[in-house]
Amino acid sequence: MAQQIARTVGETNPVQLKPYDGQWSAYFDQYRSLILSVLSDRAAAVEHIGSTAVPGLLGRACVDVLLAVAEPDAEEDYRAELEGAGFRLWQREPDRRVFGSEPAAAGAPPCPARLFVCRSGGTWEFDQLLLTHYLGAHEERRRAYADLKRRLAREHRDDPDGYALAKRPFLRETVRMAHRSLIPLD
Repeated sequence: MAQQIARTVGETNPVQLKPYDGQWSAYFDQYRSLILSVLSDRAAAVEHIGSTAVPGLLGRACVDVLLAVAEPDAEEDYRAELEGAGFRLWQREPDRRVFGSEPAAAGAPPCPARLFVCRSGGTWEFDQLLLTHYLGAHEERRRAYADLKRRLAREHRDDPDGYALAKRPFLRETVRMAHRSLIPLD
């Protein structure tokens, strides 16, 4: 997995976990509608990823949204529209951009969002969707992740970047497990 999915660039809020909230899916639906309304067919996919997409998993109250486009490096194809819809570019990475929702943007739900713009059909898109699905389908792994998140939230309460970095090995291993579950090596 290229990067773990929960990192918010420049975030300074304390790490606070909340029990799973079914409203997160409704917030995602609102973000999806907002994104599709400004990008239409330039959005190859808009998917809910991360902890808020996994029923029963605690998370930070911030909806992670995956937006797959033909070419993420071609910001001229989508950036102005996303900014007009209330998203702010946080980070540029090779083949991926990370945006954050602006507080109280018109048409946006009250829950903030991180928007990950990636290449349609690329490895990052596949791994994030696979990770979200795998955690949803494997209770033991989901519980282990929740336990890790609780411990790391205590250890890194005032260091969101440290919290995100400390989760990376678990998330990478979970993606490897998910890949192996697709193609048994026996």
